[in-house]
Amino acid sequence: MRISILCATVCVISTLGLHAQTPTKSSVAVIEFQTSGGISPTDVAALTNRFRGLLVETKAFTLVEREKMNDILKAQDFNLSDACNTNECAVQVGQLLGVQQMIAGDLGKVGETYTIDLRLIDVETGEIRLTRRRDYRGNVDGLLQKMEEIAESFAEAAAKKVQNKGTTTQKPASPAANRRVWYLVGGAALVGGGALFLITKSGSKDPPGIPTADWPPQ
Repeated sequence: MRISILCATVCVISTLGLHAQTPTKSSVAVIEFQTSGGISPTDVAALTNRFRGLLVETKAFTLVEREKMNDILKAQDFNLSDACNTNECAVQVGQLLGVQQMIAGDLGKVGETYTIDLRLIDVETGEIRLTRRRDYRGNVDGLLQKMEEIAESFAEAAAKKVQNKGTTTQKPASPAANRRVWYLVGGAALVGGGALFLITKSGSKDPPGIPTADWPPQ
């Protein structure tokens, strides 16, 4: 029984450590894309909505839906105007929404070429963490495919970031950390041994002693 208590304690501590090291997905919101001309506001709105849906499908982010975003901003008496496409405005909106990152972008047309410029902004620092650009010649509906490419590109970058975080957290534990773990395990073993002694004290011989070892390790 004492061994079972000790094993259970070790398992709990290990599980807590693994959960603490598990990276989580970043929360993000998308501001309505802007246009410098050459593409109608209706098409821009449709492409923005499509991009949101594509981000959700990648499962790389926790996305704040458009309706929820509008409700939160309305409750904060914040008017999200069409001109809110700067990094400063994106950061302000992100702080109100409580997200980690914001995505803003511009769509335009130069001659016969459509241009897409999207950027991922860190809400805490205000820095542009990632940019993606695409040029496209053809019918406007071809921009849907370009939006899918960019969404997948953002997702790949997010996955690499999560993977790097996971790798970083797998560093060998320091001697001090090892000692703390041994103290916890040793304390749990002593408590388990005391409980076992109380259970077996009546009508039984002294329980076998707890094996000793040189711990915590140096």
